[in-house]
Amino acid sequence: MVYTVTLNPALDRTLFVDTLALGESSRIRREARYAGGKGVDVSRALVEMDVPTVALGLVGGFDGKEFEGRLLNEGVACDFTRISGEIRTNIVIHGDEGLETALLARGPEVQPVELMNFMDHLEGVNGSGFLVVSGSLPPGLTPAVYGRILSIGRDKGLTTVLDASGEALRTGIRARPDVIKPNRSELAELAGTEPAGPPGILRFCRTIQEEVATILVSLGADGILLVQSGRGLLARPPQVEVKSTVGAGDCAVAGFIAGLARDESPADCLRRAVAAGTAATLTPGTGICCREDIARLLPDITLEEVTA
Repeated sequence: MVYTVTLNPALDRTLFVDTLALGESSRIRREARYAGGKGVDVSRALVEMDVPTVALGLVGGFDGKEFEGRLLNEGVACDFTRISGEIRTNIVIHGDEGLETALLARGPEVQPVELMNFMDHLEGVNGSGFLVVSGSLPPGLTPAVYGRILSIGRDKGLTTVLDASGEALRTGIRARPDVIKPNRSELAELAGTEPAGPPGILRFCRTIQEEVATILVSLGADGILLVQSGRGLLARPPQVEVKSTVGAGDCAVAGFIAGLARDESPADCLRRAVAAGTAATLTPGTGICCREDIARLLPDITLEEVTA
C-alpha cells in the first residue's frame, strides 16, 4: 500500500484561452476542474498504474467535499482529516502556444488541534508499504511537521519518500527519509549554489547520502538523475511535444514507487519514473499520465552512468 500525505491540497481549475494579456479581456474556450496537490497527484498516477494507494491529508469546506468526490470518481481511496477552513483553489491558465500561467493560493490556516487530529489519524495507519510526503505546507504549519510525519512512517516500517522544497526539504532530510526527489532548482537551494551539470549534482548528493539512501533529481527535459551508494545513473526521455508540465514530477515519483512495489531493479524503477513523468507532459491542463503513454515511452528511455 502507498499512503500519500497532502497537507495543502487544492481544487485545480484549468482555463483554456486563445490569448492572454495583462489588462485585456480573454474569452475562456473551455475549463476543467481536478483534485490537486502533489501527494494527491501521486495517488492519482498510482491508480492509473494499478498500484494500491490511500490519500491522506487535510480537507475542509464545501470545496473539500467536491475535492474528495472527484478523487473517489477517479478510484482514489481517501482517508482525509477534516479541518474548519476551506481548501484552496488554484487557477491554471493554458494559453496559446502551450504557455501556462499558474495562480497558486496559500491555503487555509491549520489550527494546532486540527494538526494533532491528523497526527493521531496517521499513528493509526497499519500495514506495510510506502509513505509519500509532498507539497507545500499550509499557513499555521512549520517544516517540523514533515519531520515528525516521516519519523512516524519510519517507525512503522514504511519506506518514506519526501518531495518538498526549501526549509521543508532541509528539515525533512534530518528525519532520514528513504527517498527524496528535488528538482534542479530545489537542489541548488539546498546546496547553496547551482551544481555544474550531472557530475556536480552527483558530487553534492554524495554529501547527504548518510541521511538519504536514494536521491532522485529531476532535470526537466534532460531526465532524472538517480544517486544511490555514491553512484549516479541518468535516465533521459525521448523528445516529445510538451503540452503541460503540471504534475510531471508527481507522476515521476509515482512511477519510481510503482517500480519499487513490483521489485524492479533501481535502473528499471528510474526508467519507469522518467516514462511516467514524460507521459504527464503529453496531457494538457492538470491531468495525469496515461498507462498507454508510459508503456509506449518505456523502450525509448536511455540510461547512462554519471561520474564525478
